[in-house]
Amino acid sequence: MNRAYLSNVDLSHAILRRADLRGANMGWADLSRANLIEADLRRTHMLGATGVTRQELEQQAYSLEGAVMPDGSKHP
Repeated sequence: MNRAYLSNVDLSHAILRRADLRGANMGWADLSRANLIEADLRRTHMLGATGVTRQELEQQAYSLEGAVMPDGSKHP
């Protein structure tokens, strides 16, 4: 799913464990209860994504390097 376009998609309850989502556009997606454990979210765009907090993303993801977080901040 590298560089996938998932903007405005309902991903609630999706099982994305260990998914390669590098560079994906997930802006304004619903990530409520999505399983993102060990997902590679490097350079992923998540501006406006709902249902997940920065803390939850940091606890679950394999990497968030360079990702645009739901609040618009960029992860180091």
